Amino acid sequence: MTGKYKIPFADVSFRMILLLLSAVVFVMIFSYTTSPIYHEFSDTPDSPIFQLVGKCWVEGAVPYRDFWDMKGPFVFLVNAVGYAVTGSRMGVFLLQIVNLFLTLLGVFRLLRVKFSEPAAFGLTLLSLAGLSYVYDGGNLTEEYLLPLLAWSFYGLLRWIERLEALGDARHPWAYALLYGAALGLGLMSRLTNALSVCAAVAVVAVVLLWRREFRNFGANVVAFFAGFALTTLPFFAYFHHHGILSDMWDATFVFPLEYTKNPMKAEYSTPLHYFVLSYLNSMLLMAVAVWLVMRRKEVSTRAVLWFCAAAAPFAWFCLGNGFAHYGMTVYPLFAIAMTEIRAFRWMRLLVAAMLLVGFGSKALFAHRMYHWENEELNNIRAYLRESPAIDPKSFVAYNCTANVYFDMGVRPAVRLFAIQDRGIDFIPMWRDFLRKTFRESHVKWILLSYEDGKQPGIQDVLDEEYTLVYEDSVRHLKTFRAK
Repeated sequence: MTGKYKIPFADVSFRMILLLLSAVVFVMIFSYTTSPIYHEFSDTPDSPIFQLVGKCWVEGAVPYRDFWDMKGPFVFLVNAVGYAVTGSRMGVFLLQIVNLFLTLLGVFRLLRVKFSEPAAFGLTLLSLAGLSYVYDGGNLTEEYLLPLLAWSFYGLLRWIERLEALGDARHPWAYALLYGAALGLGLMSRLTNALSVCAAVAVVAVVLLWRREFRNFGANVVAFFAGFALTTLPFFAYFHHHGILSDMWDATFVFPLEYTKNPMKAEYSTPLHYFVLSYLNSMLLMAVAVWLVMRRKEVSTRAVLWFCAAAAPFAWFCLGNGFAHYGMTVYPLFAIAMTEIRAFRWMRLLVAAMLLVGFGSKALFAHRMYHWENEELNNIRAYLRESPAIDPKSFVAYNCTANVYFDMGVRPAVRLFAIQDRGIDFIPMWRDFLRKTFRESHVKWILLSYEDGKQPGIQDVLDEEYTLVYEDSVRHLKTFRAK
């Protein structure tokens, strides 16, 4: 036999298998809130909330009426589909794999605009190193926007390439449909999830108007709002049908806006290395945009497009709470930056080194999570064995993780069912909402996790309507029974 064996990257099925296997391995390792290799419940607060709402939705409950969280309904729907498929978190795990596979396919296609197939595939795998740092245990709102974001930026890159090569500013309306869908699902999950695409779309709109492409502009506007309507109107119709559209609106828009005005910076300080690795893709693309201006000695449409796409979410990262998983929303910007610095190998190596440092730290953390035991749940388990028996049909845990319900196999009897006090200091209307909800629930049993010297937000409700029946001052847990 002569010649060397070549990896068949040109074979579409081979590429699909490699990308799918990459998605399986990544989600298996880094989604420690859903992956079957992790046997203990994680300490990540959001994922168990989403899972519980999704599970109960399948069982006949209605989000916002029976279970309330300060997120849009899209993430609950994803978890509901997952639980409908398998009856457990395995269904969510499988959906995450499909979701990441579609994302990787979009990133790969984006990189193929400038790179060979082997190079594009290698960079796609490298991008996962950066994603691992911001994945935060998986099953978060940002994750499920990634396919639309990746394919949207593929469309944006193709448009700017055509504009510069041929001077043709016309924009394909099909991509505008994607942008509108991204904005719609962004609003139906977290307000800021589609900031990068929205900023880029604004640049495209200005260019079309400046070039007097009014007909193409009109077609894109129609397509954009069609995509937006397709991803939002079904939710509005569903919750209107159940008479709780205002509750959905409050959870999706009103409360998050208040939360955005009063970020938890004092509570969640952000070390510099954490900030850089979490939001590296935004900073990298902003730097590339500035470099394009300096290199060409002019402010090109390309430079403005990429700078706006990176700067809009970065501004939010600076003003917001600084959580790592916010950085997922700019994951596709890595591929854009790589296409712009294709000729500068040393730049790509520097970026790769930074991403691999973050990957290493998260791989070590995943190893720790594999052997980890949930101390909070262990304390609650021990406490419940010692305390008087409760009625699981009328029970809620206060300021505890939502994992307690999965661990106990019970369904909470109050729609505000987990870490309830977290919004008191940051959302002025939260305390009244909390008190009103608990007064109207008439729940019989409350398990309270407390801090010394700090009263819970429902202290007056407890004083007036409940009796303390058991307390463990070491574990900081109390059990209350309705009078």
